[in-house]
Amino acid sequence: MKGRILLVDDNADFLDSTKDVLEDEGYEVITATSGEEAVRKGTSECFHVIVMDIKMPGINGVEAFIKIKKKKPAVKVIMCTAYIVESLIREALALGAHAVLNKPFEMGLLIRTIDNALLQSKIESIILVADRDRKLCAMLRRVLTAHGHHVVVAHDGPAALEEAQRHAFNILLLESNLPGLTGLEVHHKVKARQPELLATIIMGPDSQMDEGGTPALPREVRLTGLSKPLDIPQLVELLDGICAAERV
Repeated sequence: MKGRILLVDDNADFLDSTKDVLEDEGYEVITATSGEEAVRKGTSECFHVIVMDIKMPGINGVEAFIKIKKKKPAVKVIMCTAYIVESLIREALALGAHAVLNKPFEMGLLIRTIDNALLQSKIESIILVADRDRKLCAMLRRVLTAHGHHVVVAHDGPAALEEAQRHAFNILLLESNLPGLTGLEVHHKVKARQPELLATIIMGPDSQMDEGGTPALPREVRLTGLSKPLDIPQLVELLDGICAAERV
């Protein structure tokens, strides 16, 4: 997956055709047909880039952009317009829009602009959470997404490997005794395919930790592990540290 895109436009034909092109390019594309829907999705989910029409009924694109930026200040937004509304264009750029594209435009220009925005995107990481506990996975997805991470969930070892074929993960957060394959086995297989992996965190009961509270894991697992029940603030701090070290 090259990136997660929110595509917003009230023109259904433009929305469908652009979505198809971007998906063919390897993006994950979520759509919205109004400014109100864009605000709901843009503030509750995690996107690398938002591509949004300026002129829409109800909340226009600039108003939606302002509301989203309050909750997600790091998100990159590309505005599009078929109308020369100079005041709205100036406002969007002044507020930090990555670019404003005039319709009609070539899809190649949109793709290049998205790729450029992705290079500057501050999304923290793409994390695979694999645990048989579905409630725990749902909670981790909710918490980590709110902190700027994109989260993919699996509930057993084989499913985790399937997701690793679809996504380029930065971090693995794995139950130690996953059904089908252990967390460590999943780590080995994913690391072989994705050597750029930043870290693997193994989640397990206290019985799997040594007296110092660190997991009994080989040194090749870059980043220790966490005992269950999880200390969520500790986990968030750990992930922040990994991402901060990578940006240095």
